[in-house]
Amino acid sequence: MKTRFIAQSVEPDGRKKRAPNVRPVFSNQGIWAKYHAVLVHHIACMRQDVLKRVLAAYEQFDARQAQDETPLERLKRTFSNILEQWQGHFDRHAEDLASQFVQQASGHATRSVRNSLRDLGFTVQFQATPAVKEAVSQALTENIGLIKSIPTECLGEVQGLVEKSALAGRDLGTLTDEIKRRFDVADSRAALIARDQNNKVSASITRRRQQDLGISEGIWLHSGASRHPRPEHVAANGKRFNLEKGLYLDGHWTMPGEDINCGCTWRPILPGFNDG
Repeated sequence: MKTRFIAQSVEPDGRKKRAPNVRPVFSNQGIWAKYHAVLVHHIACMRQDVLKRVLAAYEQFDARQAQDETPLERLKRTFSNILEQWQGHFDRHAEDLASQFVQQASGHATRSVRNSLRDLGFTVQFQATPAVKEAVSQALTENIGLIKSIPTECLGEVQGLVEKSALAGRDLGTLTDEIKRRFDVADSRAALIARDQNNKVSASITRRRQQDLGISEGIWLHSGASRHPRPEHVAANGKRFNLEKGLYLDGHWTMPGEDINCGCTWRPILPGFNDG
């Protein structure tokens, strides 16, 4: 059932009262920080294990004997076992980690929509509608895939570093530094995943909750937080758009919070309330 918003009241002289601003919904930074910390914890455990086992195997490698491939094949086999074990680790934990995050982010968005309307005197009760269930399911699937991709992407590059270093006869200290730098990249990617997904889930659930209430339009609000903002997002600030289609920017329809690392949001337009 769609919520019917009450039209604006009028001043004694017949002029419409100016409608108070409807509070926009922002993603919760605490949820982002928690998700990031959990991902970094698992990456740190992987880092510690990889350094210990790879460097132990590397010490036994003699580049002078590499012509018969036996030492190199042994090193490759060791690393293959490491990758298999850590891929299994992330595969086992991905669903739980993703589920906890999506539940927290979607719950925050739902509460924020409800509270923003309560501040204006509207009371709404939300149910798990098909649209919301679909959004949660999509977010869960995407985050599971992203979590599972972490060891493959990180360790695939580490393996290449190890093999090249072994054949070039590089010292253990140089290899250790290179591996640590690659794991630093993995930490940065975890931060991007957490921040980007937090924005996406918040925007997706907020949009569907508002649409369930009969809200069909919004005013784009640029986040202003990025050091290198997208020019088209800056230009979109203050523009009215349809919540079903989004705004046509840079050749495609997009919603605030939908593009990678986008922190933009919107102010909803309530029919008969602040749509004048």
